[in-house]
Amino acid sequence: MRKIIKTKLTWLLLILLAITISCETTELDLLQDPNVPTPDALDPDTNLNFVLSNFNQFFAEATEAGAEAVRLEYMFNTYEVNFINSNGNLANMWSIAYADILNEIKLIEPILVESNRFRHLGVNKIIRAYTLMTLVDYFGDVPLSEALQGGDVFPTLDPAADVYAAALADLNDALNDFDQIDDTTPDFSDLFGDLFYGDDIDKWSKLANTLKLKYYLNISLVDPNAAGEITSLINTEDIITDNSDDFFWQAGTSDNPQSKHQYYFEEYEAANTGEYIPNYLAWALTIEKGIDDPRLRYYIYRQVDEFPTDPATLNNEIDCWNDPRPSSYASVDAISAAPLPFCSLFDRGDGYWGRDHAEADGIPPDNAKRMTFGTYPIGGRFDDNDAEDISAGDGLDGAGIWPIMMDSFVYFMRAEAALNLGTGEDPRAMLEQGVRSSIATVMSKLPNPDSFSNVPTMADVENYVDEVLALYDGATDDGGRMAVIGKEYWIALFGNGVEGYNLYRRTGTPINLQPTLLGTGNFPRSFLYPNVTVDRNPNIDQKAGITVKTFWDNNPDGFIQ
Repeated sequence: MRKIIKTKLTWLLLILLAITISCETTELDLLQDPNVPTPDALDPDTNLNFVLSNFNQFFAEATEAGAEAVRLEYMFNTYEVNFINSNGNLANMWSIAYADILNEIKLIEPILVESNRFRHLGVNKIIRAYTLMTLVDYFGDVPLSEALQGGDVFPTLDPAADVYAAALADLNDALNDFDQIDDTTPDFSDLFGDLFYGDDIDKWSKLANTLKLKYYLNISLVDPNAAGEITSLINTEDIITDNSDDFFWQAGTSDNPQSKHQYYFEEYEAANTGEYIPNYLAWALTIEKGIDDPRLRYYIYRQVDEFPTDPATLNNEIDCWNDPRPSSYASVDAISAAPLPFCSLFDRGDGYWGRDHAEADGIPPDNAKRMTFGTYPIGGRFDDNDAEDISAGDGLDGAGIWPIMMDSFVYFMRAEAALNLGTGEDPRAMLEQGVRSSIATVMSKLPNPDSFSNVPTMADVENYVDEVLALYDGATDDGGRMAVIGKEYWIALFGNGVEGYNLYRRTGTPINLQPTLLGTGNFPRSFLYPNVTVDRNPNIDQKAGITVKTFWDNNPDGFIQ
């Protein structure tokens, strides 16, 4: 339900937009910008900067749609209404992918080859690979072989498996490009260069191999060779294994609000607290295990520390407070025997005030009372029991991140692969490392912890890890063990709906996600093509519906909700 704010993110990028951006016309859903230079005016460094900054925006649009589907963010109304009638994120994601990433890379690539810019080539190919994989993960078959030709070409859809294979080829080619770097290879520009890894090619190589691991994990349902490929990648040790190699977008804090994390701007700068935190997320971090997750106060900031008790106020602000529990809700959680949340976390009584998944009633006057995003990942305010309204400049002033591929994610993927594919590692050890890495990264984003009274202690962290491992040890079969791994991965993915969406379709975990409030609708096994693309391109027919699966998803119909 979030209002889409299209940003270019930094003052630097605003300069770039006035200098050297190219946008070749395609018939996907794009219009020619008459203010940009022709392709022969492209510069390798400003082009790379433009591609990387738009990749950040592509991820932002993709992550919101995926996060809403899997309850990492609040979703308004049923899946059909939310993702068919109101799919602004998906339309923006599609447009950015083709116009501002794939097209730009296509235009600059001959120049990079001619000038032996192997650094630029490799980075561009990794970004293209991630973009293509995500398009397939979200839409299935997408244009590729006939796309980006300009003129009156109306590209047809390529089979999703072929596009995925092209992404894998890009990752392998990127590693080959990096192998060709020598003393004569041009560096990135100091001003317009690498916006993610600070020109560290070793980190880019680890990311490429990590994305290959992700590729094989996704296709493991349909490719019996995937387990062996994952094992080989793990054995190379040239993958992300430490938070110093994390791949994330770092937002800034300049006076230009476009430099700040998009969600911070919408929640804190725009002063509208326009987004709800899902009740289910708050419940999973507080009540489900019987102890508070150490990441709770970083993820969620409470503007109040209690709920109203007067019935008139409740009717005005939390109108579901006296409603009967929906029949679609299970009365007991499958993991912890704690009742799944409904309406709000009244049992806590301390202000964890959100909304249920797919709640579509009108928005009450609760802007200054509902939970909002905290320190991680958007650079907001740490919850130190202040119970105050948020305002511009609070917390980290928007210096948050988009967590695209973190070391904790990789450990959880390795735990899943070890358990389900027999890749030889100890899934319990990988689970533990994933939890510890996630907590450490989240806590590290608060630069002045000594200034707060409620920062988790090491004992808090150890108690939480012990609880997770006890749940894992208490599981009686691999399905139960995967449920624990999947839940912890899901919690660590706050801020990343892409991997959460893939995880849920791939494994069916978390197994106890809060149902849609009305108990109706079909989970989107893929998303519909943007309407504008279908309307303008006679060679693209709209899908039959959101139950159409992408090629690697061979799980049964209806196995997720």
